[in-house]
Amino acid sequence: MTAGKDEPVFSNVLIALKEDLDREPLIELAKRAAAPDARLHLLTLIKVAANEDGVRRLKSAEQALEGRADTLRAEGYDASFEVGIVVVAAAMDIARIAEERGVDLMVIGLAKRSRVGKALVGSDAQRVLLGATCPVLVTHLYER
Repeated sequence: MTAGKDEPVFSNVLIALKEDLDREPLIELAKRAAAPDARLHLLTLIKVAANEDGVRRLKSAEQALEGRADTLRAEGYDASFEVGIVVVAAAMDIARIAEERGVDLMVIGLAKRSRVGKALVGSDAQRVLLGATCPVLVTHLYER
C-alpha cells in the first residue's frame, strides 16, 4: 500500500491493552496510524497467580474487548480481539502473537514507574521493543 505524505500506511495493527487500564487512548492512537479499512487486533494478556481463578477476569476482559471490537467494525475497521493468559512472559507472548498475526505495527502504552520499580520488575514495554519484528508505536499513558 502506498500513501501520501499524511496518509496512514499500516493495514494490520495489534493494540496491546492492559486489563485494568483505560483502553481508549491506545485505540485512538492506533486508529490515527492505521488505514481506514485496516485490521485492528485488540489484545489483552492476563497474568494469573497459581492460586487464582482467572476465569472471571478473562470473561470480563473478553466482554469489554468484544464491545469495543463491535464499535470499531461499525466504524469500518476489520476488528478482532483476543484475551489470553500470559504463557511465558507478557512481552514475549505479545511479540509472538504479533508475528503470528502478521501485523505491520504494534501499539503499546508505557507505565510510569520509579527507577527502583523498573530495576526490580523490569519493563515489559522494553522487552516488546526488543522482541518485535515490526515497528512499535509507544506512548506514555499510565501511572503506577
